[in-house]
Amino acid sequence: MKPDEFAVRFFEVAKSMGLEFTPSGNVVTGGGKNISHGKAATLYRRYGEACAKCPSSEFRQDSKGLKQFRMIAEKTLG
Repeated sequence: MKPDEFAVRFFEVAKSMGLEFTPSGNVVTGGGKNISHGKAATLYRRYGEACAKCPSSEFRQDSKGLKQFRMIAEKTLG
């Protein structure tokens, strides 16, 4: 799967989970930083299938965002 394909699937899964989105289409994490298509694609490009276990340094001071990204990524790759 290409990073852009992952990002599209990631956001489809997020929608199916009933998560909140910003007006620009980013996933609201509740931790201050939202997850964009670019962020999802970049993390997949860096870590591939292991992006569901990406290091916490990718979400500095946003533990809610990290937890949410990992949960959505796991379901996307599942």
